[in-house]
Amino acid sequence: MKILGFNPAHHGSACLLQDGELKYFIQEERIGNRFKYDGLPFLSIINLIKENYFDFVAWGTPSIEYITAQNNLTPFWIELITSFNTKAFRYQDLSHSHHLCHAAHSFYNSGFKSCIGVVIDGLGSDFEDWGQETESIFECSYPSNFKLLYKNVHSFDPLNLTSYSKNHNKRLHASNNINLSRVYETVTCHLGWNINESGKTMGLAPYGKSNPNFPPFFNKNTGNPNVFQGNKKSNIITGQTIQINENLNPQLKLKKDPKNWHYDESKITDLEKDLAWQIQNDTQKIVGDYIEKSIKETGLKQVCCAGGYFLNCVTNYYLKKRFPDIEFYFEPIANDAGTAIGAAKLIWHKETQDTTIRPFKSLYLGNEYSKDQLLKGINKYVGK
Repeated sequence: MKILGFNPAHHGSACLLQDGELKYFIQEERIGNRFKYDGLPFLSIINLIKENYFDFVAWGTPSIEYITAQNNLTPFWIELITSFNTKAFRYQDLSHSHHLCHAAHSFYNSGFKSCIGVVIDGLGSDFEDWGQETESIFECSYPSNFKLLYKNVHSFDPLNLTSYSKNHNKRLHASNNINLSRVYETVTCHLGWNINESGKTMGLAPYGKSNPNFPPFFNKNTGNPNVFQGNKKSNIITGQTIQINENLNPQLKLKKDPKNWHYDESKITDLEKDLAWQIQNDTQKIVGDYIEKSIKETGLKQVCCAGGYFLNCVTNYYLKKRFPDIEFYFEPIANDAGTAIGAAKLIWHKETQDTTIRPFKSLYLGNEYSKDQLLKGINKYVGK
């Protein structure tokens, strides 16, 4: 069975899964117009379907919902694939199971027989029409068992929070406050970067320290509403719609445009360093608390982690130190690109009930190049 998995949003990607084995994976930014974080994986998909007939197609990320004139029930992506893939195939839209695809990706790659699956994301799928999932924890086992232990949902309508709590599973938690990853992104944007550059905040964090003048960044496990506020208009530079409320927190206001020190480290101040330290310190502790609670509930000693937040290697190192007796697997393709693989693997194990464990062994999943091709590429830059 050949399965095409793809991610039709930021970090657009596509993969080929054949009889349970991952044969190919590529991100659109690598082969398309070279636009970083490209979210429209047209070439990634077309290059695969021109060379392969697929039995199944799946995607696990909320997507652009194109509708065709001929059939308003068929997703645009399926119409596109059908135009190349003339063999009949089935498809599964898993875009309402975004975190599940993240969890499946890390679990099936981990080599664990069973484990706790932790997903921490900016925003995932719309959930029960109340909002979007932000953090999820599953108990994972073969062939395709993902028992929900916890899910946090960012609610769009705070007036319905009481009703939500009464009528839904107690493992689901709703809040209209800003979630963990969004708070990290907001501080990143405050420091002059964009929402996809949180790794720079992580890199700055070790140079800072605890600052007694800072207000608490979190109220329980969500952003302190007295610090972080929504903004109806997106910041045209950063893409962020959430900002630090400088009126209530003047001590967090930067004295100069951060671009001044992005290229001249002598101009950086302790304020910027301490902001980075604080958000790194606070978020990693909350993540650790999630994991500690899940370990106590399940008794499991293996944990796999996915979602964009787990590209944070400082947090990952903190977790290894905090839980020395726990075996961790941190998915290297933790961002949304990896949901292409997660969706494909989830379909494979559900359809076949296959219990084969296939630990992830290599990140070299794209095109192969001969020695002559490599030397030719290198020689273009020799002497420059």
